[in-house]
Amino acid sequence: MKMSLRRAMLLALMCTGLPYAADAADSTLVLVMGGEAYDGPPRFEVDFAGKPIGEGTVAAAIDTAEAGRFADQKDKTPYVQSFTFAIPEEAFKPDGPVTVRFLNEAYGGEGSNRDRNLFLASVTLNGRAITASGLSTEEGRRPVANEMLGEFLVIPDGSKNAVSEAPEGGWPLPLLDVVEPVASKVAVAEAAPAAAAEPAEPAAPAAGDIAALDPDPEASHCDLDERYNVIGFNSNSNELTPKLIERLDQVAADIGERQCNVTVTGYSSKQGSIASNALFAIERAQNSLQYLQRKGVKFIKASATGVGATDEFGGDFASNRRVVITVTP
Repeated sequence: MKMSLRRAMLLALMCTGLPYAADAADSTLVLVMGGEAYDGPPRFEVDFAGKPIGEGTVAAAIDTAEAGRFADQKDKTPYVQSFTFAIPEEAFKPDGPVTVRFLNEAYGGEGSNRDRNLFLASVTLNGRAITASGLSTEEGRRPVANEMLGEFLVIPDGSKNAVSEAPEGGWPLPLLDVVEPVASKVAVAEAAPAAAAEPAEPAAPAAGDIAALDPDPEASHCDLDERYNVIGFNSNSNELTPKLIERLDQVAADIGERQCNVTVTGYSSKQGSIASNALFAIERAQNSLQYLQRKGVKFIKASATGVGATDEFGGDFASNRRVVITVTP
């Protein structure tokens, strides 16, 4: 019987003693995109390794007929969204490229500000992020020069596609399988105007260092349906401070011996660049989930993802630098 690529990888992990999960898992792709709207918002589709994954609409896109151009906005975050797509286990390839295609180009004509465009800030797959400076543009299958707008790659029309090739060493496995710690700080501060540098590749955890995610027949049935807010991340940091660790200890104690579904969602403030904020959000979620694993929490299913910059939790920056942990049966 033919073995899937992921199962072959898991077999290799078992041989090395690294933690793994028995259950299959989809991979998580996150795109951070801005847009310009004209007679409707821009739509796009995304492929992975040549196979369609899904479509999206940048509903937050700035209306060029009423509010001006994306490039002229000092604060672009109101016109930027995060999109999350699942890549089925059988479609995942460590060397697969991500391709974003513009579906509904529109233009008001020569001399008109009315236009419909897409702007791609970052591509993140299973926690590994590629910012706009690491992306490329193709016309058909031919590479062409990138058109950049600050920290965004511009997708001006349907003839040009944005492409993210797999990073050196390939895309990581889904976070359900192995959650590795990320560097405690990245090179660009949230308040810095420049685009973020990509974080360094983390070292693999030692064997047995992280609790396995395998279902435990001795674990108690999960009767929790709770949301936990973990607040207190410093600016320019995804490090777990003593205050954050104290809160995560409370969450771990609350879960106890139960075996639940856990989703950790990271957020950042609107200070600084959109790309760096997207990285901070993902890394804060990863570090928090990894800490829960170190505390011995077991899961039916676990995931860590980032939403990026937000002000939904309050007007001050500190309130929005957080993770939200959702625990369900």
